[in-house]
Amino acid sequence: MAIVMPLLLCSCYKEVEVDDGPGEVFELSVSPEWEDLIYSSKDTGYTIGDPGVVLRFNGRALDLKEIRIRGRTSLDFRRKSYAVKLDHPVVLESRDGNEIIRMNRFKLISLCMDYTYINNRVAFGLMEQAGVMPLFFKYVEFRMNGETQGIYFLVEDPEEYFREQGAGYILRRDYHHGIEDSEYDPGLAVWPREDYKNHFLEMYLKLPDFQGEALHKFLGQHVDLKLYFRKMGMDYLLRNGDYTDEIYLYAMAEKDAVRFKPIPWDYDDIFSAVPHEVGRSWGIGKLFGDRVYHSVEDIQEEIGERMVFSIEDDLDYAIARDSFMYARYEQVLADMIGEIEARDISALFDRVKDELTPFYGEEEMVLLSQYDRYPTSLELWQNNMDEKESLLKERLEFMKIRLKP
Repeated sequence: MAIVMPLLLCSCYKEVEVDDGPGEVFELSVSPEWEDLIYSSKDTGYTIGDPGVVLRFNGRALDLKEIRIRGRTSLDFRRKSYAVKLDHPVVLESRDGNEIIRMNRFKLISLCMDYTYINNRVAFGLMEQAGVMPLFFKYVEFRMNGETQGIYFLVEDPEEYFREQGAGYILRRDYHHGIEDSEYDPGLAVWPREDYKNHFLEMYLKLPDFQGEALHKFLGQHVDLKLYFRKMGMDYLLRNGDYTDEIYLYAMAEKDAVRFKPIPWDYDDIFSAVPHEVGRSWGIGKLFGDRVYHSVEDIQEEIGERMVFSIEDDLDYAIARDSFMYARYEQVLADMIGEIEARDISALFDRVKDELTPFYGEEEMVLLSQYDRYPTSLELWQNNMDEKESLLKERLEFMKIRLKP
């Protein structure tokens, strides 16, 4: 929960001209006291309560409703991440420059855990192609009081997107089938708020009661299985190492049911050697008993060589261990992988290169990575791009061979 900190501090702001930079620029103006607080604060999310706070986009002041320090890991770093709410939308160009995008709510993510700033962009790009990522995203520059804060990743707020779809409820999943956060719009809802919550919880609590075709029918009444299977398939392709809580689910009313549709979130931990549950028993679901995995071999003893990267969450575990469910998942996976070619991965990395090259050309922005988990450099970025492009192509080919009829 956000902590509002209504400190009435000195309103000594610098009016700064926005120089030409490598891309679109958001700039936050706060008092010196608030600037120091933002840099130095640790382990706490809070709303910036400075009465004179201003957020500009390309030099033009936005109609700011709220800006909040957010995130889990980024809270402990100098380069914070932000959640922004506006009373009137900001207008941005799409990544290809061919569309105009308007948003009232979005996140500005510092990418401080990703040493070359590519993981979310690569993952979101592939998932966008697969029809799994519906949100708008792009790289921007972020500044505070005239000083660049470096490369940021702007992502449309899932809690705005669900309203645009006409959904009445959205949640962010937490460990042990919990709900970390949720939003409810009574003007769009078909059920009371508590009914949505219970519908989500029922999906989990009754998981052990069904098998085979009955399980497939039951889950199909609660979640869009095709989209969820595609999300699982992308996790396998990308080797997504951070799992259970990195997803939003929004509830869409259909003819015969209300189904949750997934929105993947925060893919900064892809290309992982092992899934999240290895050596982390605290996060593993417990609906099927206490499960502990000391190694990947322990996971394989349970599900064999099935193409599911993580079984940390009980829903994915139920799908992976049930032969009927896994067969349906593999059909969707085969169709999805069949839509992706090696040239698509090359084209994606070319786009990322075009988008990030101007940022890596600014020495000051690269130097700011000293405040992140690991510092970056032009050479590290170029090497990582080549390595990860090759890795994804190899993994795609491996999956295509495995999925041949």
